[in-house]
Amino acid sequence: MGILTRSCPAELVARVVAEAGCTEKRRRVLSARFTVYFVLALCLFPQADYLEVLRLVKAGEPTLRPWAGVNKSSLKRARRRLGRLVIRELFRAVARPLGRRAEHFHGLRVLALDEMLPAVPDSAHNRETFGKAGSQRSPMGFPQARVVGVTECSSHAVLDAVVGGWKDSERIVSDELEAHIGAGALVLADRGLWGLARWRRFRDRGAHLL
Repeated sequence: MGILTRSCPAELVARVVAEAGCTEKRRRVLSARFTVYFVLALCLFPQADYLEVLRLVKAGEPTLRPWAGVNKSSLKRARRRLGRLVIRELFRAVARPLGRRAEHFHGLRVLALDEMLPAVPDSAHNRETFGKAGSQRSPMGFPQARVVGVTECSSHAVLDAVVGGWKDSERIVSDELEAHIGAGALVLADRGLWGLARWRRFRDRGAHLL
């Protein structure tokens, strides 16, 4: 909890929750602010189930009040109430380059644009949102999301990321990341992310490309 609250201070979390319209109208055992930290803790302990993560959070912060009657279904409802907008905006509020100037390459901050295709739970909503490999009649495996991110190479800090379906083009998904590319940057990417129009936009902003 100490790491999470240093990276995402309580005041910032409260502001993001309020701006997203997720502040409670009545006092809840699982507040929106606590649910944010719970979701972040799920990422730190991906192999643990909900109640085990809750126990670990409580062990890390003994001043937290006990949760009487809290079970997996109540934690799921708390996550559903929170939604995805809060976590996305919190990430964008704290994500920033962390590399030191001494780690630059000939004075340039080295950034990489790349993608990954993580599998997501095989629910009806995920199948509709992300899609599966194979044909419509014979889908295969789990649904997959296409995640394209821009990362600072020296620190491995992810500056931004966008999520689409597995059929979405890398080029379409990566268009939203262009705000992070400008003068003083050397951008690395594979050929799947490139097109002449994007190359010209980056060039006009003063970025170097590889």
